Amino acid sequence: MSLHAAYPWLVITHLGAASIMLPVFTVIAAGLWLAGQKSTLRVWLLAMTVGIFIVLASKIAFIGWGWGNAFLDFTGISGHTMLATAVLPVWTNQLLVRSDRRFSLPGILLGLAIAATVGVSRWILGAHSPSEVIAGWLLGLAIVLIVCRTMNAQRPVQGVAGLAGLLMLLAFSPSLSAYFPTHRWEVELALTLSGRTQPFVRQTLQRPLRSHGE
Repeated sequence: MSLHAAYPWLVITHLGAASIMLPVFTVIAAGLWLAGQKSTLRVWLLAMTVGIFIVLASKIAFIGWGWGNAFLDFTGISGHTMLATAVLPVWTNQLLVRSDRRFSLPGILLGLAIAATVGVSRWILGAHSPSEVIAGWLLGLAIVLIVCRTMNAQRPVQGVAGLAGLLMLLAFSPSLSAYFPTHRWEVELALTLSGRTQPFVRQTLQRPLRSHGE
């Protein structure tokens, strides 16, 4: 795929980058606090922490020890997809929710659809397999569903959703949207924990399948 053809997918995929999603998460979290939705915020913080830990553990397990699944082409949960799915529906909910409702179903569904597009971009760009994307989307969906159960009917703080949306414009700048070298940190941590000098890679996982096919 040429750079020109890949650029729209690069912009979409950057929406799931930690360097964008974590600042957006912080802004939305501040809005929930100011709106008095402190129980929702606590649940979201806890669920996000658990989700990030699960993603990190799945990647470290493969990079450091080669624990994956060749048949599913699974080397670790897509972090971009998980973050986008866990954050964007909360943002679109704040954009569309009415003050007399606990949450906006169209808003949640819109966010989930955008997050699914982020996941598709990870597959198209070759960063993740379908199984890794689906796992990330389902993990993010679980987080959103947990958060929705705790929401109440308080009015969102004006301007918070708009500010979060402005931060997402960083996706149009690859240099700004990638200033957290998360993959490098994951590799370094995995090698430190496993004691290896070289990481396991996807080609290593797929080699037994190719040998069996021969």
